[in-house]
Amino acid sequence: MATFNYSLELLQSIPDSKIMALKKLTPEFISIAYTNHTRSFFETTFSTAASFKKMTNIKTVIHLPASSFTQKELYKLLTELKKDVIDSALVLSGNQKIAKNAVLPSALGLAQFLHNELPHFKILCSCHPETAASNVTLEREISLMKAKEAAGCKIFISQIFFDTQLFIQFVHHCRNAGIKAQIRAGIMVITNKTQLAFVKKILQLPSSFKQISNNTELKKIGIQFAVNQVNQLKNEGLIDFHFFTINDLETVQILIDGVL
Repeated sequence: MATFNYSLELLQSIPDSKIMALKKLTPEFISIAYTNHTRSFFETTFSTAASFKKMTNIKTVIHLPASSFTQKELYKLLTELKKDVIDSALVLSGNQKIAKNAVLPSALGLAQFLHNELPHFKILCSCHPETAASNVTLEREISLMKAKEAAGCKIFISQIFFDTQLFIQFVHHCRNAGIKAQIRAGIMVITNKTQLAFVKKILQLPSSFKQISNNTELKKIGIQFAVNQVNQLKNEGLIDFHFFTINDLETVQILIDGVL
């Protein structure tokens, strides 16, 4: 039995063959990413989330990128949410390049709107632990988190990070600032070069990931690195995690089994 709490992020394309494996993992919740911006949110993310919840009976969270909703779509969203099929959302700013027609282009604005219209709706938001490296960016991030918490956010899911000590410092800063919402450590298990190329664009890679020749070696190193991150955080009393393993449920099981 796991000695920590975890949730999973999934894509919309998970095959039916993986549903049983997902149910056996028993995550606290699953979040469904909004990845296909060429199609309607309601045809993709919302319908997929409703279907997953029905098939697995696992608490399901939809991603709500603020940049994707016009006023008409926003009120359609309210109508759907009032049906109580889905009761939780990870509210994000989204892609600002496509936000021209968005009525509430920021995550904070959308969180405030949902909290006012649906007081019992469960709101999750993201946070950025790398801001702890700078007093200026940290102060700005904590101020935004406090505003999101006031707007009903109960859980923050961190963006991926590699510096475990920086994440620990970030959580301490948040608590000292009076933030009481749960802060879940966002862990990406890097298992292939596509993921590696993506992460290199936003974070400095640890030395253990450099000069790896093949995906087999990368997967082994990636899983062990993630296991070490979880164990280090657990030792500091931080036991809430969100795994960005997309639809790779086999890796999730290996990770869970490897944690002390």
